[in-house]
Amino acid sequence: MSSSSSSSSSSSQAMPGSKKFRHTFLKNLLRGLRKGGAAAASSRAMSLDERRIAVRRAADAALATARGAAPRWSRSLAAELSQGRLRPRRDDAQPAASSSSGCKPPPASKMMLRRIPRRGRRLIRARPKSKATASDLARVMARKRARALREIVPGGRGMDECTLLGETLDYAVSLKAQIEAMQLLLRTLIQAPK
Repeated sequence: MSSSSSSSSSSSQAMPGSKKFRHTFLKNLLRGLRKGGAAAASSRAMSLDERRIAVRRAADAALATARGAAPRWSRSLAAELSQGRLRPRRDDAQPAASSSSGCKPPPASKMMLRRIPRRGRRLIRARPKSKATASDLARVMARKRARALREIVPGGRGMDECTLLGETLDYAVSLKAQIEAMQLLLRTLIQAPK
């Protein structure tokens, strides 16, 4: 009896890539675009950045709603959106950093060079501080990758590594389904008679 209840609860949840997921995502995306003003005629008055943020906010909210509350990343994403926060993405941060710094490297003539005495030009070999084994290096790499994943997956900072891997897989599959649904919507809009 418990197996039938668990199977019914899992079937009620929209899995990424399913028709139910796509339908729920597109319905919530269109609702979010209307609510955010990006789908209305007044969207022409919005700047490109405002429209981009409205579309992204609607897409993130639709993704979290379509996936349901089972994964932690969707609950975390929904909480961030309800607080009015938008997750930073790497493509958003790069242009701002380059334009706001305004620092130019000093010209070569202004740089001071330190001369090395001739007798000091011996080849100095780096001495290893300790012998690192392959397992130590693998552990360090795994920690670095886990740190990077924690920055990408919503709510990832509070997860242990096993949970993080499962949530990352679910988030990646959901993002792929989100992209496919948005491409389907775009193709439909392009092919629609005007």
